[in-house]
Parts: sequence; structure tokens; C-alpha cells
Amino acid sequence: MSLFDIIFKKERKARVSKSGVGTSENINGIFIKYKKHRFSKYIKITPKNTGEVLVTLPCRVSYAVAKEFVLKNMDWIQKTIATQSKTALSPDIIAKRRKLAHTILPKRLEELALKYGFKYGKVFIKNQKTVWGSCSFKNNINLNLNLVALGDEYIDYVLLHELTHTVHKNHQKAFYELLVKNMPNALEIQKKLKKIKIGALGITS
Repeated sequence: MSLFDIIFKKERKARVSKSGVGTSENINGIFIKYKKHRFSKYIKITPKNTGEVLVTLPCRVSYAVAKEFVLKNMDWIQKTIATQSKTALSPDIIAKRRKLAHTILPKRLEELALKYGFKYGKVFIKNQKTVWGSCSFKNNINLNLNLVALGDEYIDYVLLHELTHTVHKNHQKAFYELLVKNMPNALEIQKKLKKIKIGALGITS
């Protein structure tokens, strides 16, 4: 179960009055924001390291039912927020990494793209919690600013991984064949990278 994210299967339908429940509220000093999403299948609780909590829910589910679900899981929410506050990056570290990431990552991405013949769209630097990078269907690439806290081989692996997605959008055989062709030790680095937790980088930074 993810520390930042918890998904519960839809419980049996409950008949609860809609009155008194808005799209946001304060419960026990915690700011709760409710958001309906047409693609949501379940009620999803996402505690943020800011101390706020985002609750996404299917359009057919009432805010009252979502609030009841939040109250049932309030102990977990409070424990999660407390844990996040201990390991969260300070604003100064985030600012420094963001500045360094904007200096290093786009330039290195361009170098690798030219070297191996890849073409991509826009580049975005984000402070992501669970992924090092991603590539959209329009070949826009998102890179985690915390990459700059890693060694060069890890940075190159993530950049080449996302560049390879501009050709192959999945992780099937053809994807890995191209990735390993350009970076022979890619699978070895991948195994090491999976053991590194993004949140843990804030403890020693």
C-alpha cells in the first residue's frame, strides 16, 4: 500500500444526506478537498506533504458518502501526514534542485536525443513523488527535479528511458531492445534505481 495514496474498492451504497458537505472543509485541523472525476471508479484519498488531503470520487458518489469514507480513515490520514512531514523536502532544497534541474536536465536530454536520433516535444521539470519521468503521447517529456540528487548514470538512464518512449509507448520487447541497444547496462541500472525511494532523498540532502 502506497504511503501517499490509498484506494479502496467501492463499499456498499449508503444513503446519506447531502446537506452540510461542500467541496472542501476542515476536519480536525486538516484541510480536505473533494473533487469529482469522471474517470474515477473508487473513492481515492491522497494526503499531500503540505498537510492537505485531496479526495477524488466518481461523479455518481455524493460528497456526503466521500466524507463518511474520509472519517473512517482519519487515523490513517493523520499518520500518513505525520510521516510525510518527517521526510518531506524543505522548500530551500526543492528550490535548489529545481534550479539545478532546469540547468542540467534539458541540456543533457537534448545531447542524448541528438546522439541516438530521438525527437521529442516539450520538456517539463516537476517535483514528482512516485516517478522519475514520463513521456506523453505527444512526446512531451516530464522529468523529476530530484534526479539531480542522483548520479549521472541514473540521470542518463531515466532520460534515455523516456526518449525510448517517443518510439515505443509501452514496455514490451521492442522497447527494451532499443533501450539496451543505446545503453547496454540499462537493466542493471534499472534494478538499482527501483531500490531508491524518492522521498528518502530528502533525509540526507
